[in-house]
Amino acid sequence: MQKIKNFITCKRYGLFEDVFKKAMLLSVLLFLFSYPEASADSPSSKLFYVSENGDDSNLGTINAPWRTIQKAANSLKAGETVYVREGIYSEFVKINNSGTKEAGDITFKAYPGENPILDAGKMAGDSGNSTFFDVKNSNYIVINGFEMRNITTNDPNQYPVAILVREGSSNIKILNNNIHDISNYSINGNAHGIQFYGDSSNSIHDITIQNNEIHHLTLGSSEALTLSGNIEGFLINQNKIHHNNNIGIDVAGFYKACNDDCIDQARNGTISNNIVYHNTSEKNPAYKGSFAAGGIYADGATNILIKNNFVYKNDFGIELASENQGKTTSNITVEKNKIINNNGAGIIMGGSSVSNGGAYKNIINENEFTLNDRLSQGYGEITLQQHVTENQFLNNKFYINKTTNLIQTINKKEKSNTIKNNKVYFKIFTMPEFKPNINS
Repeated sequence: MQKIKNFITCKRYGLFEDVFKKAMLLSVLLFLFSYPEASADSPSSKLFYVSENGDDSNLGTINAPWRTIQKAANSLKAGETVYVREGIYSEFVKINNSGTKEAGDITFKAYPGENPILDAGKMAGDSGNSTFFDVKNSNYIVINGFEMRNITTNDPNQYPVAILVREGSSNIKILNNNIHDISNYSINGNAHGIQFYGDSSNSIHDITIQNNEIHHLTLGSSEALTLSGNIEGFLINQNKIHHNNNIGIDVAGFYKACNDDCIDQARNGTISNNIVYHNTSEKNPAYKGSFAAGGIYADGATNILIKNNFVYKNDFGIELASENQGKTTSNITVEKNKIINNNGAGIIMGGSSVSNGGAYKNIINENEFTLNDRLSQGYGEITLQQHVTENQFLNNKFYINKTTNLIQTINKKEKSNTIKNNKVYFKIFTMPEFKPNINS
């Protein structure tokens, strides 16, 4: 109250008014003479731009943008973002810089409302350079909102990948991208849409892969979305993965991705709320007409929650197994998924032969199975193969035809699995064709 009284007194005698005006005038003069003119051509400390009409010798501002995404990758520091404008960019980008927890991510992002496209076109790749975004030993990286397409080869020594993350990178976010037409047509070839490859003694960790669409890939013996090797702590959420000629989502271990001093196993993650459909190896030359592609495959992985996914019309719905002898997929919880109208089993578990690995201590709980084994190959809704031990099948609902097997067991001597509180409902009609709304 006393301060207000003093203020009024000063103004009455003109003292405060004079002092205030002089101080404000001095401040304005100091500002005008001490700082450059603020404009769109002055580089921000946080935001930069790339455009088809830019030049890498520019400052990277919105009115003087860079020409290449690689220039941005070479220039950006922690906490900085590059907005990429509408257009087609034919380049393979290597990311080696890192963000930090304190200063923030390095972000590569589509300019709002625009669709930047990375298109390989006629670029000649080699076995080490056919990747749109190659993230190597980098941390706190965001790739958000790009269309990536048309890396194509017939060479078994090339390995096309839209996004490759490797060598102990961490805190990586892959968001809102549209990846399609990545293809290796060689019978011995491989390709991926997104691949996290844990090939270092330092794990790749804190991964988010969310709201991407990955489709129409020609994969050879590989998968659309793969996490393999020394990888821990991940979220694969709300992606649409469809119309690929092999497995949709694969989390894997025991493929010698890294040396003996690492944990060679994808672990401690969540796969949730994804729509995975029409992934089949029927016309994949690597599989010679076999229907072998799972929608979601845990191959030697551990401690993973697979929840609330819609898995429709793949060769298999969900697979839990290991292809390596003496190894298992373990401690996986498969919960509240809708597993519908797949060519073979809704869930298939364990090794296809005694020389493969198995499935150990997994929980299959509160899922809905509807009219799987649509090709009537004898898989039933669930197939238990070799080395399937101490798993639990609880509270699931099965909607089947009366001629469909519920659970097909290959090893009749195995008695350690628990099957309890499941309900069966019989249908006498054929499942209608379902087309998920991929724009929802």
